Amino acid sequence: MRWAYVVVVGILVLSSLASTVNASPKGVISCANSELASLPDNWSMADQTCVRVDLGIQKPGTTLFFEVSTNREIDILMFSANSVSVYQNEQSYRSTSIWQSESVFELFSGSGEWHWTVPSDREETRWYLVLDNREHPQDGGEGAQGGQSAEVSLDGGTVFPQQYTLSDSIHRVGVGGYAIAYGPFSVDDGTFVEIHARTMEGYPDIFVMTESAYSLYSPSVNWSAASRIVSADMLLVTNERYLPWEATNTNGEDIYVIVDNRPGPGGGGAGTAPAGVTVTITLTPVLDPTISSEPSLDSVDVGATITLSALDTPNKSNQIPESGFSWDIDGDGLADATGPTTSHSWDSPGNYTIRLSVMSVDSRSASSTREIQVQDISDPIVTIGAGGQILKGFGENIVLSGTFTDNWGVDSLDWLLDDVVIESNYSVTEPSSTLSFDISTDYAAGNHVISLRVNDRAGRSSQDDVTITIIDVTPPAIGTLQEELKVKVGVPTEFHLMAEDSESERLEYTWIFEQGTANEVQFSGPQVIYIFATVGPQYVVCQVENEAGLVSVAEMLVIVESEGDGQGGLGPFSIALIAVIVLLLLSLGGFVAFNLAVKRRVSNISEDEGADDPSSESSLKGAQVAMWGGSDESPFQPPSRQTIDMVSPIDMDTADQISVQYPLERAGLSPTEDDVLTGLTEEPEDSEPETIVDRKVRRECSSCSRPFDLELPEGIDSAYTNCPYCGSEELVSLG
Repeated sequence: MRWAYVVVVGILVLSSLASTVNASPKGVISCANSELASLPDNWSMADQTCVRVDLGIQKPGTTLFFEVSTNREIDILMFSANSVSVYQNEQSYRSTSIWQSESVFELFSGSGEWHWTVPSDREETRWYLVLDNREHPQDGGEGAQGGQSAEVSLDGGTVFPQQYTLSDSIHRVGVGGYAIAYGPFSVDDGTFVEIHARTMEGYPDIFVMTESAYSLYSPSVNWSAASRIVSADMLLVTNERYLPWEATNTNGEDIYVIVDNRPGPGGGGAGTAPAGVTVTITLTPVLDPTISSEPSLDSVDVGATITLSALDTPNKSNQIPESGFSWDIDGDGLADATGPTTSHSWDSPGNYTIRLSVMSVDSRSASSTREIQVQDISDPIVTIGAGGQILKGFGENIVLSGTFTDNWGVDSLDWLLDDVVIESNYSVTEPSSTLSFDISTDYAAGNHVISLRVNDRAGRSSQDDVTITIIDVTPPAIGTLQEELKVKVGVPTEFHLMAEDSESERLEYTWIFEQGTANEVQFSGPQVIYIFATVGPQYVVCQVENEAGLVSVAEMLVIVESEGDGQGGLGPFSIALIAVIVLLLLSLGGFVAFNLAVKRRVSNISEDEGADDPSSESSLKGAQVAMWGGSDESPFQPPSRQTIDMVSPIDMDTADQISVQYPLERAGLSPTEDDVLTGLTEEPEDSEPETIVDRKVRRECSSCSRPFDLELPEGIDSAYTNCPYCGSEELVSLG
């Protein structure tokens, strides 16, 4: 209803004005009316007239533009609906609380353009723009006072900002001051910052500064504009200027756009008059699709899931929405995924091309590609399913299982023992393998390493190891032995035992005689000789120990008999021995008798020829010595011994291990010279008694180094005899 009233009044006023504007009565200003929707329009404004343009009800933040041209100085005023009546009632309106000072231009002439943004400090409000060619009592002589007509044209309307318009409004700057047109704000390098400046009054400069440069420029004293970005300077803006500046060298800092009305720099405004300039700041954000990934695309593994990312794409101005990213991964020209990130994997090596395309909110597009080389760069994963220590004995079977995986494929596998291949598979179809083998004596006891080595199709390999300990679990094997035997007391008896153990290179033999008694003795070696000193049954034990400490025991019952014991009479050996002894005794008796006879004969001759001649006695003794010492063979022979094999006969290599044990009493020895000569060397009872001389000789055998005693007969000072232990022929002499 109010609008209809305004339209009617306007029509009436315009019809009464014809082609000119007439002055209204004093005290209440009546202006010609117009409205924003009817622009552009022009008027011939007579002296002391005005035009009121209804801008309508505007929302906060709305930007309006105005283009004005006049051939005479007029005042351009702006009021809200609440304050325009102050102006029309000729009240004092020259106050920031009455008029909208940023859109007030007094004494304006010529052409100009400005943009005005509805303040955000109030609700929706109706606004009026007044073109004034009048003198007012409250002017105090300021502003245009009329006095002549003016030809005025005006255009205006609502500004519909572009997608990336950061600021679009007029800025009023006093003498020596500055204003922030916009900032701080951040842009990507490569973004174009478009600055459009239109001056309504003054001659300002437009600067672009980083935040650090602004900190040097903003102080009221000792300020400096030297750090500004010179490539973005717009100096001495007198009318309208446009500059598209590409953002570079910002070091990632936020930037400011400054309206400068300070003096300098050279070529710039002097800053001696107020400035009013509309600055429109619009961005053209850079579109630079950038492909990155985690992990790096420099080396992509077969089967590895790669997160393709476009997050490194410049987007500080939010020029690309999430839906504006698309991915072509298989090279068919069609989008396979959308969004700033996506995941993908390749199941075989090769060269692949990825394309990232972006579409900005202002319908611009760009794309980039990345060549990717997919390779098998990871080793197979191998696991042997064995835990803890593995102990196995010789002859036992061992079974091990292994599993494996690879990102591309397994080509072959090998089982190894101590780095020597023992089993292979060159046609792998299952992700597992089992090893089964017997532990032979070809392997030494101790620790060994079993490995499963897997080779993939790219020639890469890896292995898993497990340590097994091979131990000897079987004692030595003892051959067949005689469990019971009979021996003669005092007769050397040889014991011989053979044992086998393929797991040990060395066996230890321990013989135990008279076990459990005070006379228990032990000997080492596979062969020993022992002389039993007591008659009766007893056990002989042989323990055989291998390198693993395992022992086998052989036990034999030995029945020790005296010399006279026997079944079925004397054996051939005993008969032969007795015969030899008898012959020796007869020979020795005859020899002694003959010697005594000779001695008596010589004695008789000596008595006849002179008993005091010492040479005669010496000759007799020499003859006796020659008679005894010149014999080629000694009549004394060592006793024979019997050999007992507990197993098979031994070879000559083990002969040096044989030891002989004799008791203190020489049981079973043949009669000695003392025994034979006893009674034979006695003189007849009627002969004169002779002085008793000790004729026992102790001799050490030159072969076995064992001592033995021999008593020489009277008249025999030296003789050859056999060692009773080893049979070596030895010279025995009283000297």
